[in-house]
Amino acid sequence: MSTMLTARSSGGEGRAEFYSRLRSRSLAPLWEVLSSLVTPVPRTPAQAVKWSFSAIRPLLLEAGELITAAEAERRVLILENPALPGESRITSTLYAGLQLILPGEIAPAHRHTQNALRFIMDGDGAFTALDGERTYMHKYDLVLTPGGRWHDHGNESDGPMIWLDGLDIPLVRVLDASFAEHRDDRGACPTTRPPGDATWRWGRNLRPSRHADSTPGNPLFSYPFADWRTTLQTLRASEDPHPHDAYLMEFANPLDGGPVLTTISAFARLTPAGFATRPMRSSDGTVHVIVEGSGWIEIEDIRFELAEGDIIVVPSWAKRRLHADQDLVIFSYSDRATQRKLSLWRESLL
Repeated sequence: MSTMLTARSSGGEGRAEFYSRLRSRSLAPLWEVLSSLVTPVPRTPAQAVKWSFSAIRPLLLEAGELITAAEAERRVLILENPALPGESRITSTLYAGLQLILPGEIAPAHRHTQNALRFIMDGDGAFTALDGERTYMHKYDLVLTPGGRWHDHGNESDGPMIWLDGLDIPLVRVLDASFAEHRDDRGACPTTRPPGDATWRWGRNLRPSRHADSTPGNPLFSYPFADWRTTLQTLRASEDPHPHDAYLMEFANPLDGGPVLTTISAFARLTPAGFATRPMRSSDGTVHVIVEGSGWIEIEDIRFELAEGDIIVVPSWAKRRLHADQDLVIFSYSDRATQRKLSLWRESLL
């Protein structure tokens, strides 16, 4: 005689009692949550948002009167996605904040697991030092501090210096992999190489033939605006704009041609006046900074007018398109580097 086992149909009361017993044993029914865990397309809690640097700058300067760089260690106002309150995230995996350093101040040396980029928003002539080598920063330069490298900042100029910090803090946090160290003297690292050394070693289509493989991260840590802006203009002079990208370049690590940081990709884009990109989606959440020009970006059904200094976040898989009234130059960073390493990144050109 054969026996057939069948799932018993029970009412809500019996099911609730069963679920209660599961919870008491640290168990949970997958069938109740499967559709929210394995989704047909990405679903992110992050939302599209725009900040205006001109509106934030006075608040940063006010912070400079209320708290010293020594007290704060890093005097930063976080750009917090309103859909992720209290989590210090601009997207699910990325952090963004605007940092101020005043004349004569030093932000002491530390190092940490997190990768960081600095995109200079205002000021001229302050420095970031990486493992004892300084690079002097100018507006719209890109400066890197790869994870695990000692870095400090100082301002020897006559005016305030402000930059956008982009880090993978939320990603490292969800992986429970954060480590950080400070120098015992709470000061800056001793100078070990003259300013510009890394650029001459790594930024001229050359590299040392016996370079140390043990040095973590990208050895080229400064990408000057004067260089990358000229590259965009050269691209424009030689070919038509891509229908979805316009003129788009990715900042590269000279060691392997890959992304500038192991977890973060960075990009420079020029959209010519009067040009509109075709709609597209991609799985990487992206932060844009408007460097020059004006126009608008449409993210799903929301249109944001764009002007110099605006900072906009485009969530994962949100449909977007750009239109330039004047030539639009945009710096961007995203978690594409991480997604590509994990074979997760996708795009859809519409």
